[in-house]
Amino acid sequence: MEWQIIIRHDQQYIRLKVNVIYQSDQIERIKIIGKNRSIVLQNNRPLLSARGLKSKRPDWKLVEGELHNSHVLQSIISKLEKYFKAKSKSSL
Repeated sequence: MEWQIIIRHDQQYIRLKVNVIYQSDQIERIKIIGKNRSIVLQNNRPLLSARGLKSKRPDWKLVEGELHNSHVLQSIISKLEKYFKAKSKSSL
């Protein structure tokens, strides 16, 4: 599954490609690709949804790559959470 997100950073909009590269019953790994670098984030969203804990926020961990700006990372995570929340509402 591949889609795009747009985040705002330093008065500029940055378009990022997002791809789910691994998914199991407990974790999923998401690759975010920018212009000249990529990172991989891991979360426990499948485990939380399997246990019925829809109100709990998933734990996010940076697995590959590095980001020097934590604000950009938080923007990416919030956009991903909005995407997954909208996706889960549309599937109901």
